[in-house]
Amino acid sequence: MFPDPAHSTNETRYLGIGLSASGRHVLVAYTYREIEKQRFIRPISARFMHAKEIKHYEAQVQKPAETASTQD
Repeated sequence: MFPDPAHSTNETRYLGIGLSASGRHVLVAYTYREIEKQRFIRPISARFMHAKEIKHYEAQVQKPAETASTQD
């Protein structure tokens, strides 16, 4: 999960990326809302990722693991 500042100037939006229970890559955009001192998650969009997005995501996920293994 990470901030998505490119898509909103009025509120902080976040992107959550991961796998569904069936193994498909999913992207969820959401924000937090506070109503009467209670914090809620407001979903904005949820969809399965496109092949290009999956390729980019998997390359980013592998980078930290590769970096850690080269430092040993």
